[in-house]
Amino acid sequence: MVKQAKSVKQVTASIDNQIYTLIYNPQTDYYEIEVVAPEEPGLHKVEIEYTVSGLISTDTIDLIVLAKENVKIRSHEIIAYFLNKTNFEIKDVAQLTISEINQDMETNGNSIFYSPKKLLIEENDYIYLKENDQQLFLGIIQKQEDENESGKYKLTCKDIMAILDFSCFEEDDEEIIKNVGIEDFLATKISKEFINNEDHFVNKNYLEVNAITHTKKNISISTLANVTNGIYNFLTLANNAIKNYDLQFDFAIKKKKLIICISTKSAEKTLIDTTTSDVSEYSETFSLEIVSKVEVYIKETGEKYYRYLLNDRTTTTDSENPNRVAGKTEKVVVEKQEDAEQTALDKFKSNTYNHNITFKINKNSKLHDISNMKIGTPIQIKTKNSIIKDTYISSIKSNDDEFLTIVCGNIRVNYIDKFLQERRKSK
Repeated sequence: MVKQAKSVKQVTASIDNQIYTLIYNPQTDYYEIEVVAPEEPGLHKVEIEYTVSGLISTDTIDLIVLAKENVKIRSHEIIAYFLNKTNFEIKDVAQLTISEINQDMETNGNSIFYSPKKLLIEENDYIYLKENDQQLFLGIIQKQEDENESGKYKLTCKDIMAILDFSCFEEDDEEIIKNVGIEDFLATKISKEFINNEDHFVNKNYLEVNAITHTKKNISISTLANVTNGIYNFLTLANNAIKNYDLQFDFAIKKKKLIICISTKSAEKTLIDTTTSDVSEYSETFSLEIVSKVEVYIKETGEKYYRYLLNDRTTTTDSENPNRVAGKTEKVVVEKQEDAEQTALDKFKSNTYNHNITFKINKNSKLHDISNMKIGTPIQIKTKNSIIKDTYISSIKSNDDEFLTIVCGNIRVNYIDKFLQERRKSK
């Protein structure tokens, strides 16, 4: 706008090389024009040219264009597709209300949704939630309940990783891990269970599994899972592979196929700064479970065998060793003398040191990229004390507010380190 003067005959403005003629408004006593603001935010020079008493004059003013914020409006009415567990055909479609999405590799917790109608679904059918054409949740139906008082139906679901909750025999699989890759071992076991099973009735023809990377590891099955009588749980093994070897399982639905891709994650880790404004309710928890003494009763001889934990993580049979660690005592029974030592050592393997971090992060965060956050993602945490710690995401919870609740898995610090730290403080 330019103030009117009786001697002013014409006013023009040049904005980004575009010429505009301003119109006099007698109500405001200004020359005015409405224009579309430049798309590029920042400072723009506006050249004003006007004629006064036959003379052409020019002036320059600054035009500041602010960036328009793209605000994503989150709707909690989510479109859900329900797929048949047998043939993967769509059985029903509905709008759901989210109570809580719970993806937790430690507990395989439940996610809760509400439907305004009874759905044509059964236990172990699949649920596929989409928001703005993006996959929001992929899971397995546990049960549908009639909420009589509210007139809604409650759906309890597990994350899609629950499909891997099956038992395996400990077979000659370690050669695949050592010579081909741990990803190939995992893919082979899933294929054997669901695609190439000798019992064709249980095969899922819609399932496809691919090993994308091939990382050779000189490890045994017993390092990834608890093997009992030659049997172990595959989901436990898969989760331990995610935590310890930075693997990831990606599930997607394409062309009526449920596709599982197994790969090693990128070495680059996302940094989460818990001191920023978009992170809240930060907390750390510690727990220390130490078996420091094992007492073994030997049936064959009627004698007892003792073994003790030392603060350098070794063990001894010397009860008077000055470096013994304080903790609880485990008692076990074995048949033969020759089994006593190994049984005692196996008990010490159960020692754990848990150091978990929990925080909430805004779903619309501009300070952190949360688009790639998923279960098992390796991250770095900048704590309130400005210490950087390596960890991984073990749980993501979401409901109808603007925050995700993130739980980080065990910070990789050995339990003895914590013990020694506390011991030094006490001296």
